[in-house]
Amino acid sequence: MGIIVTLILIVIIALVILGIGWTNFFSAIMKGADKVTDIPVVRNITDTAQVELNKILNNVSNSVGNNVVNNVVN
Repeated sequence: MGIIVTLILIVIIALVILGIGWTNFFSAIMKGADKVTDIPVVRNITDTAQVELNKILNNVSNSVGNNVVNNVVN
């Protein structure tokens, strides 16, 4: 059942792209994405996620750096 729904959605999207053209289709998607990012709740979530991801990446890079230094010294 899921495969049929997926195929129907793919066909519908392909027909829409052919009907309105590539540039109009993707520009409409970008306009929609811009509207979603203007919502304060979404902006707060993305800002928080970016801060947390930076913390995780810094911790990982520090751990890798410490392991490399310890292996070279030993």
